[in-house]
Amino acid sequence: MRAIFINAVDRKVEEVQVENDLQAFYERIGCETIELIPLGRKNQLVVDEEGKLRDWKVGFRLANGEGIAGNGLIVSEKSNGDFTSTRLPAGLVAEITEFLDLEKTPLPPPAFGVAVITDMTPKGIAKARAEAMKDMEQHR
Repeated sequence: MRAIFINAVDRKVEEVQVENDLQAFYERIGCETIELIPLGRKNQLVVDEEGKLRDWKVGFRLANGEGIAGNGLIVSEKSNGDFTSTRLPAGLVAEITEFLDLEKTPLPPPAFGVAVITDMTPKGIAKARAEAMKDMEQHR
């Protein structure tokens, strides 16, 4: 399928063909776990979920957004959740991509909050989520 590869190592944005397969995503990005960041209009940015925890020396940000450690891959998502080719122009993505030297300017460490879920109902999960967000804000 057609994807846009944000190659932070070589500092370029390019259209690529990649199999719609998790292992192919891992190999292209250079990671072992992925995180999806919604970009709108069913486009998803696939990145290294553990990027801020690993020793990436490079990264990128899109349109002054949050910095990402490592490489990224943009694909689209079907209504059933499967991935498909993106229609985004690689040139447009290149225009809004800023490459980052993480040795000179490191990203802030990942933020997370902790809460115990004792009630697995939707209300209990929402309460635990709110507690985790409050905990995260206290530790920033």
